[in-house]
Amino acid sequence: MVFIFAFLLCFFEPRYLFSRTITTGGDTGSHYYTAQYLKDYLLPRGELTGWCQGNLAGFPMLQNYFPLPFLLTALLASVIPLPIAFKLVTVLGTFLLPPCTYLFFRFLKQPFPVPIIGAVFTLLFLFMQGNSMWGGNIPSTLAGTFCYSLGFSLSILWLGLLFRTVREQRGVLGCSALLAIVGLCHGYTLVLAVFASLFFLFTREGFSSNFKKLLQIHVVAFFLMAFWLVPLIAFLPWTTRFNILWIFFDWRQVIREVFPVILYPSVGLALAGVLWVGYRNIRSFHLVPVRPWLYVWFLAFCGLALYGIGYRIGVVDIRFLPFFQFFLSIGGAMIFFTISTHKKASALLGMIVLLLTLLWVDSRETFIRDWIRSNYSGFEGKPLWKSFSSTNRILEGSSDDPRVVYEHSMIHQRAGTVRAFEALPLFSGRSTLEGVYIQGSLSVPFIFYIQSEISQKASMPIPDYNYSRFNLKRAAEHLRLFNVRDFVAVEPETKAALKKDPQFEFRYCSGPYEVYELLTNTNRYVETVRFKPVLAKTKNWRRLSYRWFRLSDLSVPMVFEDNIKEENLSRFHQINELDMKQLPKEHLDTFPPLKELVKEDEVLIDGAHRDRPLLIKISYHPNWKVEGADRIYLVSPAFMLVYPNSSHVLLYYGRSWPDYVGYLMTGLALLFAIISRFSIFSKWRPALSQRFDRYVGKAAFICIAMLAGAVFYYLVNLSPEFPVLSYNEGIRCFTKGDYPGARRYFEEVLKRYPQTLMVDQAAYHHAMCFFREKEWESAIKSLKWLLEVYPETGRGAEALYHAGVCYLNLGQTKEAHEQFTKTIQGFPNQVWAGFAADRIEEIQPQ
Repeated sequence: MVFIFAFLLCFFEPRYLFSRTITTGGDTGSHYYTAQYLKDYLLPRGELTGWCQGNLAGFPMLQNYFPLPFLLTALLASVIPLPIAFKLVTVLGTFLLPPCTYLFFRFLKQPFPVPIIGAVFTLLFLFMQGNSMWGGNIPSTLAGTFCYSLGFSLSILWLGLLFRTVREQRGVLGCSALLAIVGLCHGYTLVLAVFASLFFLFTREGFSSNFKKLLQIHVVAFFLMAFWLVPLIAFLPWTTRFNILWIFFDWRQVIREVFPVILYPSVGLALAGVLWVGYRNIRSFHLVPVRPWLYVWFLAFCGLALYGIGYRIGVVDIRFLPFFQFFLSIGGAMIFFTISTHKKASALLGMIVLLLTLLWVDSRETFIRDWIRSNYSGFEGKPLWKSFSSTNRILEGSSDDPRVVYEHSMIHQRAGTVRAFEALPLFSGRSTLEGVYIQGSLSVPFIFYIQSEISQKASMPIPDYNYSRFNLKRAAEHLRLFNVRDFVAVEPETKAALKKDPQFEFRYCSGPYEVYELLTNTNRYVETVRFKPVLAKTKNWRRLSYRWFRLSDLSVPMVFEDNIKEENLSRFHQINELDMKQLPKEHLDTFPPLKELVKEDEVLIDGAHRDRPLLIKISYHPNWKVEGADRIYLVSPAFMLVYPNSSHVLLYYGRSWPDYVGYLMTGLALLFAIISRFSIFSKWRPALSQRFDRYVGKAAFICIAMLAGAVFYYLVNLSPEFPVLSYNEGIRCFTKGDYPGARRYFEEVLKRYPQTLMVDQAAYHHAMCFFREKEWESAIKSLKWLLEVYPETGRGAEALYHAGVCYLNLGQTKEAHEQFTKTIQGFPNQVWAGFAADRIEEIQPQ
């Protein structure tokens, strides 16, 4: 184990880990602000979670992400500097994996040298370089998934402890506490751990006692986590869904990414071990006997199974595949139990395996050492640090100042990460739109839509929504809506466009960064609504609000509410059918500007007028409370609206029933843990156990069986499907020339997924099917529909150009000339403008 740690320290060099630089790289730089916010703002107020204005138009910090690693960082920071504490926590999961794996095999009663060789084989998994997004390995940790890495290591320890607890029927509290710790580190590792515990229900012996023990473990763990988990579950409707389908396009990609070369030795040994054990035990083989080797392979299967259903249960499916890779990796260690009776041979072979593994890993590593140095040298060691820090100083302010937006660009990578300016609240004190916790706020889809309007190459991270092409004119309207005053541009094309736009004024330049001010912004978070809001009674308010954001006049807000008192209905326009491009406009009285003060979790308003609606440009959340108004409405895009009944209005982020229920449940769990240790209660245990078996156990089994049936029905009939699969099938048919078949698939995308990432692409190819078949009128109709319904599409230039070609083929040169002219005027820098100019020259003599 000393050799393993020494090897790891050759890569994670102490001179970087113990320097006072702010860690960067991938998402890690954004996570540092979370640790700082918890230490300096939340914990002094006695809170673990709370509202943060700094990112995502406001969001509940650490309510939708995992608090334990950041709490550990804050506690360490009480004795060592925060930058160092943060670095140590980010590598903690990596350094814990070998000893946790060692203990895993010890709990499985595996003889020497199996546990230590299993720990050695973790290096093969840690140093995989095939991916940096899945989790668990070092590249993923460096990309920002250090919470996952910590939860991953502790889940391995828990799975070993669970094996011992169920086998020996003792240690429930310790097992429950460790499971709760795993859950507070990362949700994916918790899901895998809970799912894997089903192993003990597939045995012929001891089903009843195993079920009882598992139920106790999971219930106590849930209660211990309830202070955080209950609010998380209760407020899921007020988050943004983020689940992606990770597609492997061919078997070569599967082999390359799932089974990288570095794993070949241990996976080969694992397969050999299974064959050997299967041969030796063929006569006494049971359905699923509780044996260590089968347990390890069942755990690998769990990772694969959860990957298969991950998208359908609304999570990122690829996050489960590392468990499959890991247990395949360490499974190879179990073959060494065959020599466990020979102590000297075992020790010698263990040292040989260690040496060969270290040499093998070192020979396969190509970029990890450099990436570690880059991350832990910090922001301060990057080429753009001087320009980055000076830009932050120019933007310096507080949460009361208007927001800052920045262009998405790979140029930011030279500042430490492409997401460097997500740390604006840390370095400048100002709020920005983007943030790392993209599930944590209702405003996220609108924020990344804005990013697509102001960036040459947008990130488009959420596949459930379609995005825009670069469009400063429309972006200015959206920026005003979000109270954005300052714009940090980096790409030359964007800077040139800003210089030409009279709405923006140049302020500052340092290196590649140029800061522009949006002159037309009101610089206010609270505004009196100019037009009477429109009431929309719909459960699918997200889709409606997104259409409003894309297509409507933003001065007419939409309120989304099902239950409004009769006396308050006069506040809103009520219309049966909404036309997003022609919402009713009823002017409301105007009044002098309000006085506002925006703090992290409060908004103070003075000078409000009774029953004149106020728009608060901060993300809606049920925990926001109001004084000086009867209630808070959810208003487009995802903000808050109030009708004051006093000149003084106070909005503040507080607590609600999920928080109190969670605190109560955790308190009960702690009380149970305390009193169960007293021997005076031991005489009650047999009676309680008998009653549990008679009533609680049976009821729980019935409920769990019904829940399993409901989950199966959901997965088969109701779970989200894969829109990209229909689109890919359409492209396949289109490429083969099967245009009727392609149209069917594209129409399926348009009908069933009208707001997804590829919907405008599907609409464009649907039109091009008619174009390829020379059905010019149908092609024109489809192209016009595309430009009307998705005017922001990146296919705009192509659509206009091909519409012009269709008109040419119909002999309608005037209409063709009009489409070509629109192509040139709207997209002068695209190749389609050149094609359009050529067509105009061809028809000009006519």
